[in-house]
Amino acid sequence: MSSIRSAEQTYRQWSNPILLELKEREHQLAPTDRQALQNILLERRLINSGNPCGADRRKPGSLANDKYC
Repeated sequence: MSSIRSAEQTYRQWSNPILLELKEREHQLAPTDRQALQNILLERRLINSGNPCGADRRKPGSLANDKYC
């Protein structure tokens, strides 16, 4: 593993719990900070974005019938 990839993995391991803690305290954040946190959590897939998971992702059908993670 390259040193850059290793550093990225270490960064994510340390920052994900911090981000989840911020999510619990988001009511204390300013609206712009709250939106930035939401964007990061979605990007890292730390919160449910309503996307189907697993085999359900590949099934055709309407959104009303899909199962979500």
